[in-house]
Amino acid sequence: MDGAPSRVLHIRKLPGEVTETEVIALGLPFGKVTNILMLKGKNQAFLELATEEAAITMVNYYSAVTPHLRNQPIYIQYSNHKELKTDNTLNQRAQAVLQAVTAVQATNAPISGTTVSESAVTPAQSPVLRIIIDNMYYPVTLDVLHQIFSKFGAVLKIITFTKNNQFQALLQYGDPVNAQQAKLALDGQNIYNACCTLRIDFSKLVNLNVKYNNDKSRDYTRPDLPSGDGQPALDPAIAAAFAKETSLLAVPGALSPLAIPNAAAAAAAAAAGRVGMPGVSAGGNTVLLVSNLNEEVFMVMCSV
Repeated sequence: MDGAPSRVLHIRKLPGEVTETEVIALGLPFGKVTNILMLKGKNQAFLELATEEAAITMVNYYSAVTPHLRNQPIYIQYSNHKELKTDNTLNQRAQAVLQAVTAVQATNAPISGTTVSESAVTPAQSPVLRIIIDNMYYPVTLDVLHQIFSKFGAVLKIITFTKNNQFQALLQYGDPVNAQQAKLALDGQNIYNACCTLRIDFSKLVNLNVKYNNDKSRDYTRPDLPSGDGQPALDPAIAAAFAKETSLLAVPGALSPLAIPNAAAAAAAAAAGRVGMPGVSAGGNTVLLVSNLNEEVFMVMCSV
C-alpha cells in the first residue's frame, strides 16, 4: 500500500477472467467510481474514485482485510496518477459497464448529508444474503449456488428451502463487502437462459446455524457435520455435471444460458430424486417417461 494518496488506485494480480463489474464493485462500498481501465493482458486494473478521501478509506480497509476476486487474493495500492485519462473509443466496454453500475448506484444512493466515511464500510448490511429463484424451470442446486456466488468471495454457509412455493436460499459470506458485491452483480440475472432469475436481498440474520451437510444445507467451515435425517449428500457425479456446464460469461453480471448438457444434468438430478419434478419419484429411478414425441423426427434420430 505504498505511495502518496491518490483517488486513482492500482489493482494487481487479478484473475484472468475477472469482469469490469467485479472490479468496480470493489470500490462501490466506499463512494462513487468515476473511471476504470482494465489491463487484462497484465492482470491489472486502474480504478478512479470521485474523491481522494474515498480512495484512502478503501485502501485502509483492504489493508486490514485482504480483498479476493474469484477466490484469489488481489493487491491494491495508490497509483502515481492523480487522474485516470482513458481513450473512450478503446475503452467502450468498460465505460458502458461503469455507466450501468453508476445508474444502479444512483437509485440506491445514501441519504443526503451522509459522508463517505459513514456510508462506506459501516452500513447495517449483513454478510447473509436471502436469495429467491423466480421462474425455476430447471433445478438449481446448492452446488450451483456455491459456484456462482463464490466468484465474489468465500462462501461460508448455505441453507436452501421452499417457502410460498418458491425455492429460496440463505447464503453467508465471511465479509459483508463480498455480499454487497454479489448482490450488485447478480440481482435480477438469470442462471439459465430466460429462467431461474435471481432475486437477492440482505437478510436480517448475521450468522447461519447449519446442523447438517447435505443437498439442502452446507457449512463449508465444518466438513465434519453429519448429513442428518438420512439425507445423503448430493451425488458427486450430478454435482460435477452441473459444475461443468454452469459458469459466468464475460458479460458483466450475466450467467450462462442453459445448454443441452445442462438439460441432461437436470434430468439426471431429477431421476436421482435430488430435485422435485412432476412425475418423477424420489426413489432413485433412472428411467424417464418421454411423451409427445414427433415420430418422424424420433425415427431419424434413432437411425443416426
